Order: sequence, then structure tokens, then C-alpha cells
Amino acid sequence: MNIDPLEQATGILGEHFKNYVVIVQDDETHEYFETRYSCPFATYGLMVEGSRQHQVTMATGCSIEDVAKYIHEEYGEEPQEEPQEPQDEEDNWKDWDF
Repeated sequence: MNIDPLEQATGILGEHFKNYVVIVQDDETHEYFETRYSCPFATYGLMVEGSRQHQVTMATGCSIEDVAKYIHEEYGEEPQEEPQEPQDEEDNWKDWDF
């Protein structure tokens, strides 16, 4: 069985990451590219933030850590963390009537 490299890569990413975006372009068709992603909503955020970091990196030659610091200083944004589920003991979903 011959597995497409893009399918193999996204399979591995899906096992290890909640959200991912993959953009590939082969050597023969420079005007065409393929994309794979886990979630369309997360893809938008990943693309916007990734593009912002890439623009700063290309303009300054800085590392990703320096880019994150620059974005925080320039835009006043804190680095994004994984949102936490609310831990309200009074709001127990098991007690709800469905």
C-alpha cells in the first residue's frame, strides 16, 4: 500500500496536535499548492498569526521568540494560550435534563 506523503504527514499531525495547517508545493507545479487543515476556524487564526510572525521574521531576521516579544510590545497582545474549560462545580452537566 502506497500512502500519499501529504496524507501521511497530516495523519501524524492529527495524532499529536489539536490544530494544524499544512501548505505544500511540489517542484514541478510552482503555480499550484495544496492545503490540509484540522479545523477551518482554527486554520484562520493559525494563518493570521503565522503570517504576522512570518512578516516580522522576514523583516527583522529575528527568532520566533523575538517575534512574539515584538508582537506583544507593538500590538499589546499577550501570547495566546490554550483556553481552559470553566471549572464551576455548581454547573455540573451530568445533572442537566436532556
